[in-house]
Amino acid sequence: MKILVMSDSHGRSDLVLKCILQHPDAEAVFFLGDVLIDMKGMDKRFPDRQFYCVRGNCDYDSDVPMERLVTLQGIPMLLTHGHAHGIKYGLDGLIRSAANQGAKIALFGHTHVPYNQYHDGIYLLNPGSLTRPRDCSRPSYGLIEITHRGILTNTADFNQFLGIG
Repeated sequence: MKILVMSDSHGRSDLVLKCILQHPDAEAVFFLGDVLIDMKGMDKRFPDRQFYCVRGNCDYDSDVPMERLVTLQGIPMLLTHGHAHGIKYGLDGLIRSAANQGAKIALFGHTHVPYNQYHDGIYLLNPGSLTRPRDCSRPSYGLIEITHRGILTNTADFNQFLGIG
């Protein structure tokens, strides 16, 4: 199973759409907040895919949860934007929350910087930002592949996909 992970699109639904179109083999799409309106109608346009969203710190008036635990292919995954875990100051709170909930993968956004590490039995993945990268990073998104051999997490350079730079 292939999962597309995006965060921090900040009003660029056109780039969200391009990213989804680039990965027709992604069976699920995770959006980790900021700005949820960019996902509007995507589930209807792509009814063959599963969509899971959490709200971010810029999604003020949304009733979408700030965090959710999703299990696909038997793998529990924690989805959060990250601001409530203070991830700009460290990952300890996120790791603790993921471990307490039995998550094997913890997905977060908020920093606009891609991150992909394995820590104490938990895959940590921040897809970065499609539109507003920080710390010399480039626009990016994440991919997860769950196979009979295991789990592969990765971030991808969005500009490369667009043929820029």
